Amino acid sequence: MNCSAKTMLKVAAGLGLLAIVGYFTLPQFRAFIVGSLPFLLTLLCPLSMIFMMKGMNSQQAAKEAKPEPAPAPAPQPAGAIETKAQG
Repeated sequence: MNCSAKTMLKVAAGLGLLAIVGYFTLPQFRAFIVGSLPFLLTLLCPLSMIFMMKGMNSQQAAKEAKPEPAPAPAPQPAGAIETKAQG
């Protein structure tokens, strides 16, 4: 998961839009939504930290799983003649 500022803004905008739509389309839950906001805003920081750390760990695991490229063969001098094994 690529956790960039652009991704975080998209997620925040999506969650905000979901809360606004829920507030206006579900009037029976308005008191619950308004009453939950202070608690949810308090949880926002620790939850975002957990998700960011999880994203960083998955990126680190992906980097460790990549095999290292093989080193390039050493160049031969211009006048060298290749010899083949006979057998």
